[in-house]
Amino acid sequence: MNQKLVESLAQIIRSLSDEERQLLESKIQKSDTSQQTTDLEDRLKSFEEKYEMPSKNFYQQFQASELGDSADFFEWNTYYEMLNHAHMKAS
Repeated sequence: MNQKLVESLAQIIRSLSDEERQLLESKIQKSDTSQQTTDLEDRLKSFEEKYEMPSKNFYQQFQASELGDSADFFEWNTYYEMLNHAHMKAS
């Protein structure tokens, strides 16, 4: 770890106004959300390829109890809901 860099960044952050700190925090949160969204989309894509079905169709069928109860399906369902929640948060 580059301790001098971290100390310099800490000094810069301490010198920011409250408004500037809020803006910085907002930018960091948006970046984190963007990375999480990308990760979730990648996970969904792997399920879509494996089961040859779009996630939206899967979700509708799974919620209607038209599919089995495999661990993959519960995981896929969770990732789909997480992505939808991330999209709602970003709006």
